[in-house]
Amino acid sequence: MIVFLYGKDTYRSFEKLQEIITQHKNKYGNSLNIEFFDEKSSLKELLDCSKQFSMFTSKRLVIINGGFSVWSENKEFSKSIDNLKDSDDVFVFREEALLKSKIKIIENKKEKGKVMLQEFSILSKEKLFNWTKNIFIKNGTEIDNDAVSHITKIGGDNLWRIKSESEKLSLYKKKITKKDAEFLVKTDISANIFNTIDAIGEKNKEKALSFIYDHLAKEDHPLYIFSMIVFQFRNLITVKDLKERNTEYNEAKKKSGLHPFVFQKSYNQAEKFTFQELKDLYKKLFRLDLKSKTGQIEPTTALHLFIFEC
Repeated sequence: MIVFLYGKDTYRSFEKLQEIITQHKNKYGNSLNIEFFDEKSSLKELLDCSKQFSMFTSKRLVIINGGFSVWSENKEFSKSIDNLKDSDDVFVFREEALLKSKIKIIENKKEKGKVMLQEFSILSKEKLFNWTKNIFIKNGTEIDNDAVSHITKIGGDNLWRIKSESEKLSLYKKKITKKDAEFLVKTDISANIFNTIDAIGEKNKEKALSFIYDHLAKEDHPLYIFSMIVFQFRNLITVKDLKERNTEYNEAKKKSGLHPFVFQKSYNQAEKFTFQELKDLYKKLFRLDLKSKTGQIEPTTALHLFIFEC
């Protein structure tokens, strides 16, 4: 069977792919019969895989990320599609933008129960609003409609950013107003949080403080800076945990649920900390964050104290 996921909305196609993987694991109870290929893989590797018999009695799930656009002009690949759709295994192709002529290669082979195509177009304004609000509902967070509108206006069709900003706001507090959204979700994310955390990992307090001062000079709100640091340390703990479990890179990227760029940066940054250091730093952040939100300490002072205590 062939499942073909494509379209400009890469976040929702990624989400659908994760859903397929989860369903497969729940049904067959084994992650060893899931294989991954991408545009860097050779066509021969995929075709050899399709001819192999699994050592497991359950179906294999074969994920191909970006390979179709590379192989679609290859006559051998075109001929092999019939074998793939008739296979007991499931082959999932995920692509972004494709020419209609290339999509027709699959459409012409469409057959009930053997080939499934799903396009992920950019969401309309109304659907984007509802999609965003649903993130907060799932997180148990109340949010004003004006706040949702601000987030979608800033995020546009970038669901990766909208998801990230919404998760960040849900961590901030459990009832979000438009005012909260306006100072935490900026038109241009100028705060270079990655550089700040790199400096912390290098135990270079002077350098870390200089980046904090750069953020403040650009009029980034101290609570915004603090929330982004908290958010990134949560990412680092997630990635470090996967690394500690010896999870393979591509598998870790999928399990983390992070945007590919954020995952790559976090994966490299995690090398600068031990797991215990990350947990200790996160506890300090939590303590200072609570004090700043309850008026026990000024947010700017909390930022300074965190750097000094690192």
